[in-house]
Amino acid sequence: MARYHLDCSSGIAGDMFLGACLDLGLPIEALADMVARLGLHGVSIEGRKASRGGFTGTRFRVLDHGRPIEGPDPEEGQGHHHHEHGHQHGHTHGHSHGHTRGLAEIRELIQKSALPEPVRERALRLFQRLGEAEAKAHGMPIERVHFHEVGAVDSIVDLVGAAAAIEFLAPERLTCSPVNLGSGRVRMAHGEVPIPAPATAELLRGVPVFGGPGGELTTPTGAVILAELVDEFVELPAMVLEGVGYGLGKKDLPTHPNALRLLRGRAAVVRDQTRAEVMVVETEIDDLSGEGFGFLMERLLAAGALDVYFTPVQMKKSRPGTLVTLLCRRPQLEELAGLLLTESGSLGCRYHAASRFEAEREILEVPTAFGTVRIKRARLDGRPLAIAPEFEDCRRLALASGAPWREVYRAALLAAGAAGALKS
Repeated sequence: MARYHLDCSSGIAGDMFLGACLDLGLPIEALADMVARLGLHGVSIEGRKASRGGFTGTRFRVLDHGRPIEGPDPEEGQGHHHHEHGHQHGHTHGHSHGHTRGLAEIRELIQKSALPEPVRERALRLFQRLGEAEAKAHGMPIERVHFHEVGAVDSIVDLVGAAAAIEFLAPERLTCSPVNLGSGRVRMAHGEVPIPAPATAELLRGVPVFGGPGGELTTPTGAVILAELVDEFVELPAMVLEGVGYGLGKKDLPTHPNALRLLRGRAAVVRDQTRAEVMVVETEIDDLSGEGFGFLMERLLAAGALDVYFTPVQMKKSRPGTLVTLLCRRPQLEELAGLLLTESGSLGCRYHAASRFEAEREILEVPTAFGTVRIKRARLDGRPLAIAPEFEDCRRLALASGAPWREVYRAALLAAGAAGALKS
């Protein structure tokens, strides 16, 4: 199965997502068939090649009786023509699309459609999540939410299309870069609001975002696609790259291409997978008692520090002092740095990122005459590297039995050897 990664350096909207999927190989016929199953009279879709800021990709649009619902793109108004059109029209009748819809009406439309069950369920989840965000952002019950911008027929097609695209592409994993929200203000049904729009901000809670020129670059439909479908928000993960697709937006921006990039690949077997990033945090202290240092180490380790150690140093004015160094993962940096300053009384600390090789680690349990002891086992490139009984287990069993700690430790090592922990 393939893995996919979204590059949202120019934001994301529903049409951009579908354009990227089409550019990467999603057949427009398959997408058009899903749209036709909605039964929206006169609605069809278009996928055509275009360019934005030097990037060539696919521009996806929803058509109402052959005309783009959003109106012509800027370059069309300048007399330019495009090629490689892919039009598919839905011919079923029964639903109008010229009015604002509530969540109940959209849910009924999808439930009564001829969409395959997986696509129907995924589309319903997308709209439910979007409705919950709108309700929370505007402080009203979800039953009273009436979609304006996202209740329009093009947004319905975008989200149902996204559900169908994911079903077709069947990603093993979907990751996404930090998301560009844009800047300025956007006009909505309730008037002008600052970017990001309220529902967009609600949907992207906990997601790494940033701003940049270009107006609204991430829309509510784009935000709900990310919130519902993305497995993890990270920089580009290791993969063997197999394809790239570009979904183009309507805007022609002077600062960067208005394009969403979708990368497809397979999991990469990287030899240095054991290389990891750690944050190194340091501060010098010359006015803390020995007991204070002991308590500081306990607090930092209990809060999740990977390691804490002390080094004697010579400070200014020839005062002897202690360099406190802690290692942690990046997400814990602020919490542990704050704890270091609080407990030590230091006025500041410095930090930097460092790479380190890490052995693969696992925990085994072995039975001994004193009780069960956990064993830490390490491997490097699949080869056994070392084993070590867990100190706290040996300590607890030694105190409970009255036996010397070293006897419990040796018994755990012998049990690990008998269980083949040194060889497997």
